[in-house]
Amino acid sequence: MKKEDEIITVAKTLLSKFGFKKTTMEDIAREARIAKATLYHYFKSKEDILREIIKREGEILRKRLLKVVEKARTAEEKIRNYAITRFRFLRKLALYYKSLRDEYYSHFNFIERERKNFDEFEISTLQKILDEGVKNKEFEVPDTRLYAFLLLQSMKGLEYPIATGIALKIDGKELKLEEALNILLGILIKGIGREKK
Repeated sequence: MKKEDEIITVAKTLLSKFGFKKTTMEDIAREARIAKATLYHYFKSKEDILREIIKREGEILRKRLLKVVEKARTAEEKIRNYAITRFRFLRKLALYYKSLRDEYYSHFNFIERERKNFDEFEISTLQKILDEGVKNKEFEVPDTRLYAFLLLQSMKGLEYPIATGIALKIDGKELKLEEALNILLGILIKGIGREKK
């Protein structure tokens, strides 16, 4: 493993455990078993480290989403796979989720840029799926970009509850992630599905 990768691994652990404010460059250097000067050779600040973590995690998620979309046969299956992969990833990756949502980070321009870039990636990907569904007569959608935007917003509305597990508990019973998403996607997709004649 390259030294930069080791630093990122250590920093992710510390940041997820103690948060951005409480984690210091000294903590990261000590945990990575390197001199503070060596750490500064790779990264100028905690913000640089956070920027690199967010960039890497965003790339991993992009690749996973594109891979599951590519594997699916129908547009409906693509949307289901997309949503399940997205929520599984965010549920496991509390640091990335918190970094993109926490108001404390909003003054970091790079996080706002990453948010916007990732939103555009998601809208574009979902629009392509919807376009395919319309072309294959699976969906009836008058404006695929608008529907892609609204589909993303509905997923975002559930990010926190699903990432924390809150949305998966009802009447003393906990739903599995796939079960909850399949029910939700069934409701959403039935609303855009073409009526069978």
